Amino acid sequence: MSREATSSLRVGVLMLPGQVPLDLVGPLQVLHCAQRMQKGLEIRYVGPSEKLDWLGPLALSGIEPLPGTPQAWDLLLVPGQYRQGIDPALQPLIVDWLRHHAPAVGTVMGVCSGSLLLAEAGLLDGRRCTTHHTLLSRLEALASGARVQGDCIFIEDGPILTSAGISTGIDTMLHWLTRRRGHRLTLAVAREMVLYLRRSGHEPQLTGWLEGRNHVDERIHRLQDALCARLGDVWTMVDMARVAVMSERHLRRRFMAVAGMSPHDYLQRLRLQLARQLMEETPWRLARIAEEVGFGDDRQLRRAWRRFEGDSPRAWRERRSPETGSS
Repeated sequence: MSREATSSLRVGVLMLPGQVPLDLVGPLQVLHCAQRMQKGLEIRYVGPSEKLDWLGPLALSGIEPLPGTPQAWDLLLVPGQYRQGIDPALQPLIVDWLRHHAPAVGTVMGVCSGSLLLAEAGLLDGRRCTTHHTLLSRLEALASGARVQGDCIFIEDGPILTSAGISTGIDTMLHWLTRRRGHRLTLAVAREMVLYLRRSGHEPQLTGWLEGRNHVDERIHRLQDALCARLGDVWTMVDMARVAVMSERHLRRRFMAVAGMSPHDYLQRLRLQLARQLMEETPWRLARIAEEVGFGDDRQLRRAWRRFEGDSPRAWRERRSPETGSS
């Protein structure tokens, strides 16, 4: 029951002097891992110079000129720069290029002080946004029409993604990858990079896929991957133990130890997460959603919802998207 997109993705990376290494390399590593695991991801590096001094004797080369016409990229990555900013002679050129070319892009991602460039280009007006905590006042001054927030690691508002910087660029890229290619690929990338996927506090729709994954037990990961891939199946402890290649008793103990919950509760949370996505993204009635995610009927879904959520599916749906209809 895969809902992930399989179409090709095109990513542009804006290469600027003085970029903080992890601001740039972290998100790029996510993309390159995804590129190795799944075909159809193209990355282009563009900037005002074909070669950049980077760290001491190290340099970056092979950078394409800034495109003269708007590019229909799925993502434009704007990494952060050192706090003193980029070359003053280049800044107006970069800001003007962003102002005229960013609207053609599917998503623009500003990492750390990259958000300041987006602000100067007028891309943050009327939107929620964030940056490194030491730069929040500068962002507020540059984007007086934006709603600057400092209580999160990244924020998505329409086609704009901004993050607090350093390692949060990795979280932000994982979030975008989940949106475009689904949670299975993202989880595989995170596991290869030995990462614990986090959330911003403003994106609760991600939490169901990420809970219980902050461990390195390969057998439990294998079971969790199988559960994610086959939510609609009927899962017994015998089935789960067979996938994990361990006894039922040992599976219960080990799963609780590394994931913080029982295998059954983990499966229920995954099904609720997919139910929330379908409630937000489709006009389907609750009975159809319950069948789609593996609960069987809406009574079972409501029972699980009350246990883990506390309110009702109807109340949640009305808060999130009142126009989608009733349960």
